[in-house]
Amino acid sequence: MDAFNNGEDSTMSKIFFILITTLFFITASFIATAKEFSAEGTVNSINSSSQKLTISHGPIKGLMDAMKMDFRVADPAMLDDVSIGNKIKFTLEEDNKGNLTITDLEVTESSLKDGPGK
Repeated sequence: MDAFNNGEDSTMSKIFFILITTLFFITASFIATAKEFSAEGTVNSINSSSQKLTISHGPIKGLMDAMKMDFRVADPAMLDDVSIGNKIKFTLEEDNKGNLTITDLEVTESSLKDGPGK
């Protein structure tokens, strides 16, 4: 009887190992590293309440054609660094659900609207 149980335990151990390994790889695919893209554009509007910038941007290689689009910023303080009309370089991060977030930005050309009352 013990020989039978040892064989059964061994089979169950193998099945358990395969199951855990499979779950690990499935989970790892959902936690995949976010993709990053560099872009340039012009700030059209700033929405502090939704933490978004509307940007007219050029083509973003490997992601999309040129267009005007809203992007969420990773840090709300980024909104204080830009004004409407600023030309910017920015980094977008795309998560595994396709959500795009600006993680870094740099003003490359200021607008006439810089200063109080942006």
